[in-house]
Amino acid sequence: MAKAISNKIRAAYGIGDYAICLYWSGVGLYLLYFYTDVVGISPLYAGWIYAIGITWDAITDPFMGFIAERTRSKWGSYRPFIIFGSVPLALSFVLLFWVPPFEGTFLFLFLLLVNIFHRSCFTIVSVPYSSLTARITDDSDERTKLTTARMLAASFGTFSISAAGFPIVLFFGSGNESTGFLFLGLISGSIAILILAITVYFVKERTFDPVNQINANFKLIAKSVSQNYPFWIVFSSILILGSTALMFNNNLIYFVKYSLDLHAYQGLILGTSGGFTLLAIPFWALLALRLGKRNSWLIAMVWLLVGFLAFYFYPTQSLSELLIILAFLGFGNGATGVLFWSMLPDTIEYGEWKTGIRTESSLYGFMTFAQKGAIGISALLLGIILTNIGFIPNETQSQETLDSLKMVMSWVPISGVILSLVMVIFYPINKSFHAKLLKDIAENKMSHEQG
Repeated sequence: MAKAISNKIRAAYGIGDYAICLYWSGVGLYLLYFYTDVVGISPLYAGWIYAIGITWDAITDPFMGFIAERTRSKWGSYRPFIIFGSVPLALSFVLLFWVPPFEGTFLFLFLLLVNIFHRSCFTIVSVPYSSLTARITDDSDERTKLTTARMLAASFGTFSISAAGFPIVLFFGSGNESTGFLFLGLISGSIAILILAITVYFVKERTFDPVNQINANFKLIAKSVSQNYPFWIVFSSILILGSTALMFNNNLIYFVKYSLDLHAYQGLILGTSGGFTLLAIPFWALLALRLGKRNSWLIAMVWLLVGFLAFYFYPTQSLSELLIILAFLGFGNGATGVLFWSMLPDTIEYGEWKTGIRTESSLYGFMTFAQKGAIGISALLLGIILTNIGFIPNETQSQETLDSLKMVMSWVPISGVILSLVMVIFYPINKSFHAKLLKDIAENKMSHEQG
């Protein structure tokens, strides 16, 4: 029986994702808006910058994973990257929300280079951090609990920057959003540095027999991944769901500002969605322990489907009506993080069981590569869509533009939810199957050592 993880370790590991999500959600929620409505560039150019930046992030993820899992130091394989990368990451985030004194091509190139710099720093920290899950415990239930702690912190981080983002911008900017966003970057980066230091100090890494770790090359890694069909199910499901949900999440600020004229309430609106996601995580974690991860995922997809349909068909007019719908969607969204990040490590053991190769950091890197690549494509498409529907920053939008915006925010995520639901039906790993995987892996290692 696996040793239970202490609450201190769970908390220390989990809180790290608070810092990660200050960056991830800060970019996801505000960057396109910052580019269009504060810097003043077109949605098309903003989409290109966002897309190129996150695609670069995606490309570097597998290489970061490959390097990290082969790193040997007194700190472990992953923790050195987290602690020494935290300061450059914070500085890059501040720079990301600075309006430079340039115009035209120089402005575009500056914003692009800063975006690439930030994404590089984010990769250095986030890939090793995510990989720590598999190095802390190999017990499936413990991973669910560990991931629950992580997702609680992540959701609290998203909630914090969602609810406090615009209030900070308005307070410190005193009507000047460019100054306000700079303060948002400074405050968020400073907090993130302190939090990641706590994670590194308290969380220790288990050590593994280095035979399979060091000798695995890209060819062997590719073989292991290609034969890991549970991974491909999880991979495809979250990839499609995440990239399509972006059409809702990144457009919500525009919808609130231009369709409902509720820009002054952005903090409350964004905070409601993030807050209910946070509140929902214990529920979905408990449901996963009771019904299994697969069944819980299916329930969550039905929940989100109902929410997006309600958003499209209900003629939302008031703040209270919007908050009710966002609360419902936020509660359903609480399942995606805790279930995905606890399912993914289980697929690592399946790959090791199938091929004899354990490459968790490379697998995490490959996962985030595809995920971010899809988000990059979605961001570019979003910029193109906003341009084609006639969106003009800081201008009154036509009714046709507003109707098209709501349609994009609804039916694209709906299609993603349906596809995700269908794919997870075929996910095979449950608690008993995972226990068998671990038993067989242990027996194979013992046989190898004796031989």
